[in-house]
Amino acid sequence: MKFRVIIPARLGSTRLPNKPLKEIEGKTLIQRVVEQAKKSNAESVHVATDSKEIENHCKQLDVESLMTNSNHQTGSDRLAESCNILELNDDELVINVQGDEPFIDPNDIDNLANLAYLKQANMVTLFSKLTKQEILDHNVVKIWIDLDDLVNDFSRDINHLNPKHAKKHIGIYGYTVHFLRSFVSWKQSKNEIRRNLEQMRVMDNGEKIYALESCGKFHLGVDTEADLQEARRLAKLIG
Repeated sequence: MKFRVIIPARLGSTRLPNKPLKEIEGKTLIQRVVEQAKKSNAESVHVATDSKEIENHCKQLDVESLMTNSNHQTGSDRLAESCNILELNDDELVINVQGDEPFIDPNDIDNLANLAYLKQANMVTLFSKLTKQEILDHNVVKIWIDLDDLVNDFSRDINHLNPKHAKKHIGIYGYTVHFLRSFVSWKQSKNEIRRNLEQMRVMDNGEKIYALESCGKFHLGVDTEADLQEARRLAKLIG
């Protein structure tokens, strides 16, 4: 089971500027993500960026990086360009690990790749249980899964489908390279725009997404100063 990990990382976050280079207990955010990804069985781990500062930081850490176009609208576009730079074959599998997930469990990465192979899936993703605080939080994307690990729908609204069956979507994806190249060429769909969820473009085009429950203990995406402080607290706690 071969796969690669690509981690998109930009400096241009509006809510937390210079996010990838923020320090968390002696290590930068992007450094922590890379270190976790390297504990997986990935054939390679690359950081995809549009920033010379991040590129230089990766060189200091002896981390492989890819310089990509600064005009990409989504992480998927950046990922697709990265696949082209690496000259990956259409049948290869790529796991897109978010650059703001410092506590991503390496087993989740391996399990996601395994799911893609078991289901012969073009696209796979992760979910976890919702906390009480997350149920009514519209910043938290909900996911509903049918039998056989097949995704039924995504929404920020807990009442979009049966709330009892809703889970928390974790924005880590696996793609076959040929599917990713097709996906980024499609026009934005109505539900993608309406819900502000890029994955709806896949659903609206009748394609299947499979999902697996995360085995990770911590699911923290660092998007705000409050998230950063929580990440520092957890890092100190974990050691």
